[in-house]
Amino acid sequence: MASPSARGTGKAPSLSGCHMRPYREDPMRAPFLLIEEGPIPGSDPDRSLTPAETRCVQNLRRAGKKAIERGKITESIFHFLSAVDTAPGLAGEIYLDLASALDQTAYTQPAVIAYRKAWTAFDAAYNRLGVQGEGRVLLTLAAIRDSIVRLGGRVPTPTSEPGKIVVANTTRKIQEEYFKQALPPVSPR
Repeated sequence: MASPSARGTGKAPSLSGCHMRPYREDPMRAPFLLIEEGPIPGSDPDRSLTPAETRCVQNLRRAGKKAIERGKITESIFHFLSAVDTAPGLAGEIYLDLASALDQTAYTQPAVIAYRKAWTAFDAAYNRLGVQGEGRVLLTLAAIRDSIVRLGGRVPTPTSEPGKIVVANTTRKIQEEYFKQALPPVSPR
């Protein structure tokens, strides 16, 4: 069932028909604990989403961002975690989206934890898929690493080859090494 703030306003994304985590305001429960306890892709993460599930995931992410803008952090986290429950194969992207939204609104501690969850989800997916050092993959992890460090957090121990490359190199070195190889040499005219 959609939260009261997401129903009937005409402005909020429709969450009807979406699987939602039970939401209750609990002042004794810190928002970062909700993120820490959130799921990481498990069984069947590569299952294709139905069009209705895809729409729900998009709407849940939008509703989560709107909740952050209104200062409703716990509600926002529940929307994002509901999106991860619906699309575990997109956990890395969803946690990164949550982390960025929290970071942009200066919710530092939950942002660090969401960035760490994004790292862990991407790292697990890259490990499972056997992804090697590809430029886009490395830059995604490097951006997450840089955000974690900028906010004063510790980067999780990598398990995938891309994660190990990122931990061992600066972002600049990754850009130079992996993108020079991908671009054709430019010869002066």
